[in-house]
Amino acid sequence: MNFKLPLFCFFILLPYLGFAQWGKGISIEPTLHVGKIYKHTPKLLFPVDNLSTGLELNFTNKKYGKKSWHQQLKFPKGGVSLFYYHLGNKDLFGQAIGISPNITFPIFRKNKIDSNFQLGWGIAYVSKRFDPIENPENNALGSNINSLNTFKWQLGYRINPEWKLNVGASFTHFSNGASQLPNFGINIPAVTIGTVFTPNPIKKEDITTHEIDPLKKRWGLSMHLDLAYKELSPAGGPRYPFYVASLAGVYRLSAVQELSFGLDYEYNKAVYTFGLHTAGFGSEAEARRAATRLGIFLSDEFLLGNVGLYGQVGTYLPGYNFSTGWFLYTKLAMRYYLPGIGKPTTRFYLGLYLKSHKIVAEYLAIGIGARL
Repeated sequence: MNFKLPLFCFFILLPYLGFAQWGKGISIEPTLHVGKIYKHTPKLLFPVDNLSTGLELNFTNKKYGKKSWHQQLKFPKGGVSLFYYHLGNKDLFGQAIGISPNITFPIFRKNKIDSNFQLGWGIAYVSKRFDPIENPENNALGSNINSLNTFKWQLGYRINPEWKLNVGASFTHFSNGASQLPNFGINIPAVTIGTVFTPNPIKKEDITTHEIDPLKKRWGLSMHLDLAYKELSPAGGPRYPFYVASLAGVYRLSAVQELSFGLDYEYNKAVYTFGLHTAGFGSEAEARRAATRLGIFLSDEFLLGNVGLYGQVGTYLPGYNFSTGWFLYTKLAMRYYLPGIGKPTTRFYLGLYLKSHKIVAEYLAIGIGARL
């Protein structure tokens, strides 16, 4: 542990040495997270006695109007964070390192005080995972490679044009989407303190504004097909595909925000196979029906150029829910849109979806889709 703090400080200071070469609006934001793992279900076996401490180094780029969506989203910041987390118990969890692309939305600014909210989604390596012999208490993570989701609210005080001090709160989630069991996930609420250093800050005269044309088309249609793999309990069991299809009507609030209302179809091959092998169903048709789940949902998507940040909440239709005890679900997604083609204009997209019941992930899926 003796070399880690100097090494981290070196990587913090290294970009400062060449700040004269930095472009306009680019910042470096070191942040300290201090929190504790939250035991969100009584099924978690491990004790939580120690604090979890995280170090984040975020490289951000302030948008200042080169594209019209910058103005419509109040000039957000795009960034990439490097994470190091000591999870509190090195024998059970070890440490986590990760990388997380992120977007920071401004909430308000008055004089030297401002506030913002940051969303990030990336990948992390957690050094300790569940092992039935060596590490049986850690039933939070069944794999070393996990999805990394971050949420952070900050209140800032600008000392001068180059320097700002931030305090706030964060929520960090590690999960593999149940692709490898066990997977209750690790959730860490924390308080944060950090700084922002902007060698070449944006000035008022640098900001470009655009005349926003009214929308010509408000209504649209979206559809996508997704695939996930889930491991069947107990840990080490076989993996089965999880098929998802979605169809939704789209209402465009603006060029950068869309609401959708639609229907989700899910088919869990594990339910079908397990039921037949255990004689739980009388026929293949009955097994297929039991493995089918239908839900209706409402979603909101922010469009940042070709990238969409998507959030969804839904509920299952009566009689179409093979996970008893749950009736609400959520999805978070990141989508990448290809250029539009044809008439009417169709945009195909690739998506990465994390579905959860409360804050327990059910699957991590990839998919393709089209929006009219």
